Amino acid sequence: MKYIQLFMFTLILVVTAGCSRTFDYRISDSVFIEDVENPGLPIYSEKGYNSFGVYWGLTPWRTGSGHDPSKIVVNDDSCHIHLSGSIDGEIPYTLVFSLPDYTPENFTDLLSLNGKSFNLPTTECAVSLLLGNSRRDLKIMEGEFKIKRVQNLYVDKELQGTVLSGIFSFKATVDDEPTTFSNGRFDMRFGEDNFYYLS
Repeated sequence: MKYIQLFMFTLILVVTAGCSRTFDYRISDSVFIEDVENPGLPIYSEKGYNSFGVYWGLTPWRTGSGHDPSKIVVNDDSCHIHLSGSIDGEIPYTLVFSLPDYTPENFTDLLSLNGKSFNLPTTECAVSLLLGNSRRDLKIMEGEFKIKRVQNLYVDKELQGTVLSGIFSFKATVDDEPTTFSNGRFDMRFGEDNFYYLS
């Protein structure tokens, strides 16, 4: 009987320890669920998965570990949405979508972007490409950046951030070489840790 009680006690300890690790979920982590129709890219979602992906030519570029997190920086008279990821898990790149004349003071103000579309070759939205801290020469020929949904994210009834979800595709020259960025999608959370108001 003693051995059965000792076994049950040990089993309870092991199960409890395992469960505590299972539920150690951090709200800042990225969730990758592969899109079967677009292999290598995350599915399009609006759940705040902190996922981003796009085909650069035929190569998938997406969020993952080992690169800077995405962020929003507001300075002077514009808002800059940084979407960071890597190619083959090694080469870190960041796309920056800059919205002139838009200066939200906090992440909840981003709700005003709900359903907005931006024609990329016009002055309503500029795009930059960064490799680490170095800027690559990027010239947009055609394309669109669309924020399909913006929503506040609550955990246990407490506001944790704002989720921006959307799609984009464009043709451009990178260092004078023509290329296509296609099937782009993002589902990013922005809050106190990655929203910077510098104005």
